[in-house]
Amino acid sequence: MKYEDLKGKKVLVTGSSSGIGAATAKMFAQQGCCVGVHYFRTQAGGEKTLAEVKKFSDGCLLKADMRDTKQVDKLIADFVKCAGGIDILVNNAGSLIARQNFADVTEEYYEDAFATNVKSVLLASKAALEHLKKTKGCIVNIGSVAGHNGGAIGGGIYASAKAAVATITIATAKEFAPFGIRVNSVMPGLIETRFHEQFSTPERRKKVAAETPLGRNGTAEDVAEAILFLSSEASSFITGEYIAVNGGLYMRA
Repeated sequence: MKYEDLKGKKVLVTGSSSGIGAATAKMFAQQGCCVGVHYFRTQAGGEKTLAEVKKFSDGCLLKADMRDTKQVDKLIADFVKCAGGIDILVNNAGSLIARQNFADVTEEYYEDAFATNVKSVLLASKAALEHLKKTKGCIVNIGSVAGHNGGAIGGGIYASAKAAVATITIATAKEFAPFGIRVNSVMPGLIETRFHEQFSTPERRKKVAAETPLGRNGTAEDVAEAILFLSSEASSFITGEYIAVNGGLYMRA
């Protein structure tokens, strides 16, 4: 779908070296946006995404550890310098990191999971706030169905972190609304990306697809479409909400 109001917008997508982030960066570029492609460890993936972005629009490649305040502040500053401002922040960076049962979980793993998935959202949103006030922009956070159902065995800490992202979305939506800034979230189900290739067996992915009412697992593009909608004027009266992109795997009244 084409959103004419997105043309020329300045969009930063964290964690865009692969998967949902890469698909989102490319889709924004197709709308005529200037896109900031962020990576931490996977430079080759970031370069690949930027090459896709530049087929359609302009963009820049940025590196940062999203758990580190100074690096996140620099990331935002570098993107603003590159693009001339920021209209849309997509907080996509995050990871399961590993599967650890609660009985065996280490304090180090717990702290890393929350820093990677929750602190990253807080730091980026905080650093971008003054710039978003100028543009009356928006933030889209990427949560997970795991934040509702507790995730699969070994994924409980990750699920807890994604539940925290849902709460941060609501809280910042209330706090930022007076500045004309909307904050929403997308909550994917099982999406066929490198993430689940790494952390889910083929058997589990097949089982989840069979249990999903729409009969398949999602794609990165499915999620990116929802992110674009929440970033566009089509959702101008929506804030503090989430779109569940999971084929009906989790439903609510």
